[in-house]
Amino acid sequence: MFRWLVILFLLCAIPAQAATAADTTSLEAFASLPRIVSVQLSPSGQQLALLRNQDGKSMLVTQTVAGQDSRVVVTTDNGEHVINWFTWVNDERMVVSLQVAAVSGKAEQQDTRLLAVNRDGSQQKSDLLKSSSFLFAPKHVPQFQDRIIGDLPDDSRHVLMQLDFERPLSPDVYKVDVYSGERTIVETNPGLHTGVRNVSNWVVDREGKVRAGVGQDRTTVRVIAKAPGSDSWREFAEYDLTKETGPYPLGFDEDPRWLYVRDMHRGRTSIFKIDTADPGADRILVATDPKCDLLGDLVYSRWRRKVVGVRYGAEDQRVLFWDFDAQRLQARVDRALPGRTNIVHSTNGDGHLHIVKSGGVAHPPEWYLFDERDSHVAKLGDAYEGFAALRPVVPEPVRVLARDGKEVPVQLVKPRGLDGRRMPMVVYPHGNLSSRDSTGFDPWTQWFVSQGWMVLQVSFRGVGAFGDDFLRGGFQRWGLEMQNDLTDSVRWAVQEGFADPNRVCIVGANYGGYAALMGVVRTPELYRCAVSLGGITDLPQLVSDSRWYLNRKDVSEARIGSWWGDPERLQETSPTTHAKELKAPLLLLHGAADRLIPVAHSRELAAALKAAGIGTIRYVELPQADYQLNADEDRLQVFQELDRFLHQYLD
Repeated sequence: MFRWLVILFLLCAIPAQAATAADTTSLEAFASLPRIVSVQLSPSGQQLALLRNQDGKSMLVTQTVAGQDSRVVVTTDNGEHVINWFTWVNDERMVVSLQVAAVSGKAEQQDTRLLAVNRDGSQQKSDLLKSSSFLFAPKHVPQFQDRIIGDLPDDSRHVLMQLDFERPLSPDVYKVDVYSGERTIVETNPGLHTGVRNVSNWVVDREGKVRAGVGQDRTTVRVIAKAPGSDSWREFAEYDLTKETGPYPLGFDEDPRWLYVRDMHRGRTSIFKIDTADPGADRILVATDPKCDLLGDLVYSRWRRKVVGVRYGAEDQRVLFWDFDAQRLQARVDRALPGRTNIVHSTNGDGHLHIVKSGGVAHPPEWYLFDERDSHVAKLGDAYEGFAALRPVVPEPVRVLARDGKEVPVQLVKPRGLDGRRMPMVVYPHGNLSSRDSTGFDPWTQWFVSQGWMVLQVSFRGVGAFGDDFLRGGFQRWGLEMQNDLTDSVRWAVQEGFADPNRVCIVGANYGGYAALMGVVRTPELYRCAVSLGGITDLPQLVSDSRWYLNRKDVSEARIGSWWGDPERLQETSPTTHAKELKAPLLLLHGAADRLIPVAHSRELAAALKAAGIGTIRYVELPQADYQLNADEDRLQVFQELDRFLHQYLD
């Protein structure tokens, strides 16, 4: 089954042929899930594990580094279970995070479970933490059962996990046996009830000792930590996240004194380190970027025994290294794979072998094995199949001045070979407000461009990654200034002569779907058509639903508004309220299994449009689809609907 991997090892040195001018890439290729999602080296570097999508299934496969002894050890159809991630615990044993759909009270939610399996597929425990004895059944069944927060030196059988078995939403720290599932408490939560003294997230140091914790009560955040060798907790910070910023712990260095935190510096989220042994010492600025926030995880080098950098950018497509040796390794990888963004994804225990994900906005990702000893590179495979004839286009970054003088980051993606004047345009607002548009290869954007349509991507205010002021500028401004940024960017593209004013459509998912709908509500003259995939249509309902989740209601009210304090504004900025005004051709798509934005949002709007006699709507409900479209057949159906609909109004 994985014989092709061996062939790729033999053929990786053969030069690739130049891409053809004509794009013959199929719709199915753009709609497909990545064929290789992740690759991880075992600690010894002798084994590989790959997460693959194939024939409508996701599977975890193990093999030797030479491509031999291939075995499928876990398979799922992405229905009841979806694989989130996996990791090696030792050279024999792996643990796998599974996402499962669940209902708690009136709330539909996503739970997680932890599966453990040997690399040959033996000794599989499909629910590692499930108790087989009624006498030892937990008082509470945790929603999240995959929160591994650390390991133990010289102990390859156990991991440290945070789990709320004793009290809901008050996780303790457990030492868990990855073979048997047996667990023992090593740190008890200091909070007796949910609140600011209750810890919701724990941090352990490199010696496996619990040393820091974060609690949140509504919008108040409290950080506690222990000095090395101390048993006493000390408060490090307390702040209201809706009014100010404060430190958030990320992890410890090899020296147990130093705790790395994320906090604001000159308006940008930056990385500091704090001496936990000296409360009076000033914190030290480690890394900052004047252009964007550093919002990712720390990069810890096991073989160098220190923190060397931080991941950042959408989908962690960048790494900022402050360690010289790590910078030198990155430079060697970049020389071996020039002209791309190369991310070291996994490394063996002695630091000689590295799995590299190599790609970029104009390069579909490829996976390589890099040997640091001789700088040899061996290709493992392509993340996507069927893109051999594709000539991806690089976005052009632009700053557009909004009507109130705010600079708005914009990306303009123009079809290759055309003059870029008065072109049909797809406005493509992204749905994740916590980060910017992807800095990696995006099949959706490249498909739009391959059809001859220019793409406009706008990082409107309220989006993370561009500083605290830009983020807070979107608080409680849904459908208002946030929408104005989109409108002003579209008008700029028209005034500059890039876009044909009669052929502009707006397409988005989740929040992007909301923005698409509000676009044709507020500025119907700008858009020939609109598409909402899993879009938000009812803001009062969105805020009301958040009450079922810890602290989410308060955060939602701070960012969107409160249904009791701002009912008029929330109603006025809800697409469903304006159903009679949605005269532009509209394509509504929604997965019935969407746990992020319930399908009721699109059902409600479709019913309101029908009642209003609006006939230019097509509503498609995908019975098994979740918000991530984790099944190939669902993604293909969405692309087919987009293909028919957009060609009708943009060509």
